[in-house]
Amino acid sequence: MQLEKKYYTVQDSDTLKLMYQHIQDCDTIAVDTETSGLNPRKDKIVGWSISGDEGIGFYVPTLVWDFKKEELVLQTIDGTSTETISKNLLKALKGKKLVFHNASFDVQFIKNYFGIDLLPDVWVDTGLLVHTVYEEGAFGFGNPFGLKSIAIMNQEALGLNVEEAANQEQYDGNLQYPALSPLQVAEFHRGEH
Repeated sequence: MQLEKKYYTVQDSDTLKLMYQHIQDCDTIAVDTETSGLNPRKDKIVGWSISGDEGIGFYVPTLVWDFKKEELVLQTIDGTSTETISKNLLKALKGKKLVFHNASFDVQFIKNYFGIDLLPDVWVDTGLLVHTVYEEGAFGFGNPFGLKSIAIMNQEALGLNVEEAANQEQYDGNLQYPALSPLQVAEFHRGEH
């Protein structure tokens, strides 16, 4: 049976409501940020995503490159900035079991940029799990601690074919998303597969 995948770019109030309901309905949620650089003190979050269930994901673009202006431009939904919307959505993640890959990076960016401290809610960091189980990471599969390399290393045990899945990625017409959820990697390393 083929998993039906639903990936959304949050750019309107209907999708925003769907994302909020997804947060409310899920106990464990994977979180990821996309940033303009690596320095959490000066760089910006250009978007962030969540997934609380296999095959479902939401991406909130906060800043998008405007080619005419040659700068990052703040996005809005019904007149409200996606930065303000993001603060409210991220607050809704408090008390959830949060899954990150390299949590120290994402949590610090979220705290510096949005003022929301998710550190107490980090349930698992898949990067640390891999380092704990495989000291040298996914050596020989690319970046030893990159999520894609870890997925390739564990694809058989996870019941995946990463190359096939990459060629069958689904998208909503605006932005493409990876086929592997960090939840799958976390479940594997906790022995829940």
